[in-house]
Amino acid sequence: MVEKIDPERHGFSLGTLFRTSLLWQTKEFFNNSTLHGVRYIAEQGRPFAERFMWFCFTAIGAVAAFIIIVSLWEKFQTNPTITGLDTDFHNQHVIFPTILICPLEPYDLDKVKAFAEEKISQFDSDYELYEEFLKSLTSLSYGTFDEAVKKSEDFVNDRKTDELSLRSAAFASAISCSDLFSFCEFRDDLIECCNSFLPKYTEHGFCYAFNPRFQETEDTIDLFKLQHELLETDRKWAIQLNLQRDANIFVHAQSEISGWDFRPQLEWHTTFSSDILITMKQTYTTEEARQLSIGQRKCIFPNEVRIKSFPFDEDYTFTGCMMDCRIQKSIKLCHCLPPFYHSLPGSSTPYCKVKDLPCLSHYASNITQVMDCRQCELSCLHTVYDVDKLTKVSDSETTQEGNMYINVEYLTWPIIRYKREVLFGWVDLLVSFGGIAGLFLGFSLLSGVEILYYFSLRACCMIWKDRPVLEEVELEKINRPPERVNLSLRIGKSNCEPVKPREIKSAPANTRRQRKHEIPLKTTPFKQSHISVIHLNETTTNEKSLNFRYLP
Repeated sequence: MVEKIDPERHGFSLGTLFRTSLLWQTKEFFNNSTLHGVRYIAEQGRPFAERFMWFCFTAIGAVAAFIIIVSLWEKFQTNPTITGLDTDFHNQHVIFPTILICPLEPYDLDKVKAFAEEKISQFDSDYELYEEFLKSLTSLSYGTFDEAVKKSEDFVNDRKTDELSLRSAAFASAISCSDLFSFCEFRDDLIECCNSFLPKYTEHGFCYAFNPRFQETEDTIDLFKLQHELLETDRKWAIQLNLQRDANIFVHAQSEISGWDFRPQLEWHTTFSSDILITMKQTYTTEEARQLSIGQRKCIFPNEVRIKSFPFDEDYTFTGCMMDCRIQKSIKLCHCLPPFYHSLPGSSTPYCKVKDLPCLSHYASNITQVMDCRQCELSCLHTVYDVDKLTKVSDSETTQEGNMYINVEYLTWPIIRYKREVLFGWVDLLVSFGGIAGLFLGFSLLSGVEILYYFSLRACCMIWKDRPVLEEVELEKINRPPERVNLSLRIGKSNCEPVKPREIKSAPANTRRQRKHEIPLKTTPFKQSHISVIHLNETTTNEKSLNFRYLP
């Protein structure tokens, strides 16, 4: 016999009551929920087939809504912007691109000899040993470290070169502006070459740049204040110059930093003239895109990120970020700063010496690995220049002997810009989520609040307010007699089969005489379905089956 528990003497833990409250609120939520089809699943008295049908419909709707919501989220994360054309060219602010001139032999023989004799050998007769190395310093880059190492093998452990500043040696040995340029014209007006072309020690060696982003010396670097702009009414949107040495010509946006990320558009020789016709393609991003992350819009606004190696520059540039990445890897791998970089403000990192060149040569491919700089994205205001037409005229085809030139000119005035704007923002995502959830499930924001209400606030309040009800539910569960378990070893038949009713034989006709005072009873025909089985629990725990007729 099951022992009954006295509710007055039994106390339930808070966890038990909270679990019971959650089960209670689950039933209440299913019965009163605004979600489509949920109430039919838990409604008592419904046939099992009907409840299962509604469960399938609700499950299919939930799965379909989940799949579509996941696809929308993926679209929001990977492709939330669109790029279109902007033809408002009259209001464009056109800045002439940076023209970088890097001579193939950027050294001055007299300066090389003087520096080797005075600064290194201290007027000894072995100064010629250092000349080839000084020449290689003026064209030092990640691609020529091997050459510089070979030319320094004879004095790598020499006391005279232990404290040699490679950057000072390169500036002292480089070709001067007057020895490189003959004449220069900008917008069809004659200009002073050495006032417009500034010396730069870059990752391509020693060069001269027209309209650069930075102006630098051996010890200092600063933003270039004077920007050369173009007007639609100018007579010519070009720069023309004459060089006295073969050189590589680079053309890139003035907002970018000259470095390893660019490759020359032309390798020019003094034996021919060249016309480089360029077109500008600029992409800008609307302010609405700031609501997206950098990974989503795949660009960085100019004032959004500061570059560590250029703290004086408030604008972010892709080439600046890539250069900073190479600087940090050089410092990490070789513990020094390559000589073609400017000194880092606030840093005590020394410049690389002659003994450090083998390390730079060994890790050159690692330092220039682009995959290690994945944090660098394009600027949201990005400009590129494409060479649409390149012509070369040799000196044998022209009558102007000895006057070979380079002409970099806009093919047409920039009339088209590309605009990147938000196609799928946070508001669009919220509307899409709500539409899909409402279509398949009837779900809304208030439905979410309702779920939180039922399973948090309401469940907790019930413990405090309706504690007797929860205790009564628990007591009912504990006092409930256990279900009978069939322990029979017989297969196919149950031990609880009802006992077959005993056949009642009719009495003989002569014994069935009805008395006058007896009223005949109206009987119902006997059927097998009218037999019931009643189990009685007795003190002996034995079960007896009673068979009786059903009387209506």
